[in-house]
Amino acid sequence: MPWLEKGNEDESQNLLFVHVPRCGGTSLMIAHNVPRKATVGASWFHKLGMTIFFHRYKLLESTNFPIYTSGNAACIACLNFFAYLRFAVLAKSDPVLQYMATFFMVFFLALLIGLSFVFVAPTIARVVEIRRSYLILVHYVLCQFMENIEYITGTNRHGYLPHLTAHKMLNYGYVTPKEMENSSTMAIVRNPYSRMVSLYMYNRFGPLETFEHFVRSWYEVMKYYRETGEVEEWYTPCHVLPQFEFTHFQGTQLVQSIVKQEELAFLVAQDTAVLAVQQDSSVADLPTVVRESLLGVPHVNRRTTEKPWYEFYNQETLNLTFSMYRQDFEVFDYPVSLHQRPELKPPVPLIASIPLPKKFEKMQRDTSSTSSLNSGISQEFRSSLRRQSVITGSQRSSMMSTLESLSVAASEILSESTAENSNKKID
Repeated sequence: MPWLEKGNEDESQNLLFVHVPRCGGTSLMIAHNVPRKATVGASWFHKLGMTIFFHRYKLLESTNFPIYTSGNAACIACLNFFAYLRFAVLAKSDPVLQYMATFFMVFFLALLIGLSFVFVAPTIARVVEIRRSYLILVHYVLCQFMENIEYITGTNRHGYLPHLTAHKMLNYGYVTPKEMENSSTMAIVRNPYSRMVSLYMYNRFGPLETFEHFVRSWYEVMKYYRETGEVEEWYTPCHVLPQFEFTHFQGTQLVQSIVKQEELAFLVAQDTAVLAVQQDSSVADLPTVVRESLLGVPHVNRRTTEKPWYEFYNQETLNLTFSMYRQDFEVFDYPVSLHQRPELKPPVPLIASIPLPKKFEKMQRDTSSTSSLNSGISQEFRSSLRRQSVITGSQRSSMMSTLESLSVAASEILSESTAENSNKKID
C-alpha cells in the first residue's frame, strides 16, 4: 500500500506511506481508494488476485481464524458435491473418475483448512515453516498472483508489500532514491506498549490465549532478530520488527513526516491545527498533502477489547515489551513507565541495557529539514545500492555479541565496585 497518491505533475503531491504494522494504516488505504487503484489496468488474473488479497486483508482485521465466511461456505458446498459424486454417483464407475472426485474432495478440504487455520495472521507470523510455505506459494506456485508493484501492495516472496520498511522499498527497487527525495513520505508510529496489545489482538491463537502467554511467545519469535538483526520476511515476520526499522536505516531517518498515532486526534478538524502547534505535537506544521490525507480519517479497523490497553500489563509483560522495543522508546520519545499504572515499577530489560548500534536521529517532525533529509537519503542509498553495503546478519550478530559482552563486563565491574564499597563500610 505505500503509494497513496502518485502520478501527479507536482511530485511533492505524490504521497508514499511507510506502513508500520498495527499503527493505523488500513484507514488511509481505504480513504485513498488503494484497493481500486491497484486493479486499474491490471490483467483479469491480477485483478482477481488483488480482490482476494484485500478481501482477506479486511477479513483478518476482524478475526484471527475466519471460519464463518462465504469462501468457506463455497468450499463446504464443493466438498459435499464431490463426496456425493464419489460415493453415490461414481461408486461403481470408472476408477479414474473416482480418483478425480477424490482429488477434488481432498483439494477443497485442504483449501477449507488452509483459509481458516493455516494461512492466517497468527500462524504466518509465529510459525516459520508456515510463513515460508506461504511466501513460496504466493510467489512461485501462484505466479505472483497477489502483487502490485506499481502501488507496492499485495504479497510476494518479500512478504506483505504494504509493510515493507523504507530501506526494503529502496533496496528491492520498488522506489527509487529520486522518488523518495521528490515525493512526500510519511509514517505513523504509536506507543510500543499500546502497539503490543494491538499485536496481541491480531496475532493471538484465539481469545483463549492470554496476553502473558502471547508476550512470552512473541519474545521467542523475536529471538532471531535480536541475535542477528535480520529483517527479511523469510526470517523475521514484519509484525515483530521494531518501528524504527521501518523509518530509519543505520541511524538515519528516511521518512520525512513521522506522526504519532496518539496525536491524530489533532487532525479531526481544521480548527485543531492551532492546538497541535500549541501542544508541540508530531502533527504540527505537517506538509499540506500529509495533513489532508490524515484529516478526519476514521479508524476503521479498531478491535474492541474488554479493558483499556494499559490494563493488560503486569510487571513481567511490561519488562518483556520494553526489552523487545526499548529502541522505539528512545527514537520516538515515548515514556518507558506507564503513568496509568503507578503500581508498576519502571521496566527492567531482561539483559543489561546496551546502546543503539549507531547513534539514531530522534524523530524529526518534518518540513524545515526536508531538503537536508532528502539529500541524506540520496547519498545514503545511492552509495548503498552501488556497494551493496547493507549490514549482513553475521555482522550485526557479531556487533550485538560484542555489545552484550561489554555490557556483562560493565555489570561485573559495577558489582565489584559495590562489593568494595561494602567492604569499606564494614571496615
